[in-house]
Amino acid sequence: MKKAVSLLLAALMLLSLVACGNGGSDNKNDTKTDPAMYEVTEPVTIEFWHNYTNQVRADFLQTAANEFNASQDKITVDVKYIGDYPVIAEQVAGAVSAGTGLPAMSTINVPRVLNFAASDIVEPLDGYLAASDSADGFYAELQNSLADKNGTIYGIPFGISAGCCIYNKTVLDQLGMPFPETWDEFKVWCKNVHEATGKVAFGFAYDFNYMNNFFINVTGIDPLGDGTVSQLDDEHVISFLKDMRELVQAGYCSYIGASVNKASDDQATAFALGELIAFTDTSSNVVKAISSSDFEVGTAVGITGTDKAPITTSSGAALVIYADNDQNTKNAAFQFAMYLTSKEKTADWAVNTCMFPVREGCDLTAMFEKYPGSEGVFAHGDSIVGKNKSSAMQPAMEIIVGVVGEYVKGDLSEDQFPAKWEAAKKEVDTLLADAS
Repeated sequence: MKKAVSLLLAALMLLSLVACGNGGSDNKNDTKTDPAMYEVTEPVTIEFWHNYTNQVRADFLQTAANEFNASQDKITVDVKYIGDYPVIAEQVAGAVSAGTGLPAMSTINVPRVLNFAASDIVEPLDGYLAASDSADGFYAELQNSLADKNGTIYGIPFGISAGCCIYNKTVLDQLGMPFPETWDEFKVWCKNVHEATGKVAFGFAYDFNYMNNFFINVTGIDPLGDGTVSQLDDEHVISFLKDMRELVQAGYCSYIGASVNKASDDQATAFALGELIAFTDTSSNVVKAISSSDFEVGTAVGITGTDKAPITTSSGAALVIYADNDQNTKNAAFQFAMYLTSKEKTADWAVNTCMFPVREGCDLTAMFEKYPGSEGVFAHGDSIVGKNKSSAMQPAMEIIVGVVGEYVKGDLSEDQFPAKWEAAKKEVDTLLADAS
C-alpha cells in the first residue's frame, strides 16, 4: 500500500494537490536500459482511462486503440471514459486504497502528475524511455514539465494545451495595426485599437494559467520564484500590475470573468460577436475561435517585455502509468503510450483536436490548411515550458490572480492594494513552504 493513502483520498479531489511527502520509492531514479526489462512477454489486456467528453477526441482514442490492437498480438487496449480529471483522480485513489481496480494507464492533468509521483502512485519512466527505440524527439521542455526536482520523469506529454493570444486579424489588417510583439508596443496598440474601433482591444483572463504566462513574459520573472518563496514584491511585477490597471481602467482592456478560471466562455462569446478584438485563452480553444467567427482569426504565443521570445506554460493532459500493476502490464501501457505519441499520431491528434504535437518535426500542413491562423501558435511547440514545479502552484496562482482582478478592475484602491498584495504574498509563501 502506498503511503498516506487516506490523506490522498481527500487531496485528490482538489484541482491542485499539495504533496504529502517527498516520496520514497526505491526505484525513483532507476534508469536501467536493458530492453528485455520492458518487453511484453505474455498476452495482456490493459485499461486506458481518459477524460475526453469531446466526441472527436474520444473517437480518435478508440480508433488509435483499435489500430494498435490490430498491429500486434500481445496487447489489447480497452479504452474507457471515466470522467474529468478530479473523477479520474478519485477513482485512482479508491483503487489504490482497495488494492485493486487500477488502470494500466490514464490521462491526468499536468499539475497532478508530480503530486501522484510524490505519493508513489505513478511509475518513474526514465528506464522505459532510455531503453526504448521509440522515445526520441519529444520536446525537451514538455518532458521536463513532467519531471520532478531531481529530473525523474513521471509522465508522457499527450493532450497538451498552452496559453496563447487570439485576435481578429480582419479588423487589425483593415486598421493597419498588426498584433504587437512587445509589452511597450502592446500598451500603445491597445489605446489605438480602442480609439479606432470603440471596442475593447484586449481581454485579460481571470485564469491562473494565462495570467501566469503574462507575468513570466512581461516581467521575465516567475511570480512563484523558485517554488519556495514568491517574487510578488519585485518591482517589475508591481510595474506590470500598474500597467494592467491603467489599461483596464481606461477601457482599452478588460479583465474577463466573474471569478477565478471562469473567463473562457465570456471571452469566446465577446470575440465571436466582434465586441473584443483580442484575448488570451488556451490553445485548445483556437479551433472554437476560428470556427465560431465570420472573420479571419490570427494567433500568437504571447507578448514579451524582455529581450526574450515569449514562452507559454504547458497545461492539459499527460499519460501516466500506474506503479502498482505488474511489470508486464506496465510494459504494455508504455508501448501503447509510444504508439499514441508517435510523430504520425501526434500530428493527426493535433489536426483533429487542436492540441500541440508533442514531438519535434511533425508535419502540420494539414492542420494549418484546416484552421488558417492556428500556425501563429502551433508552429511554436518549442516555446512551451513547464510550470513552476511547486505542488502548490495552482492554488498559489489562484490567490494571486484573485487579488490582481480586484486591483485592475478597481475594486481595490491604490491605497488598499499594497496591504492586500502583501497579505497575498504571505499566504502564497506559506503554501509554497508547506509544499516544499
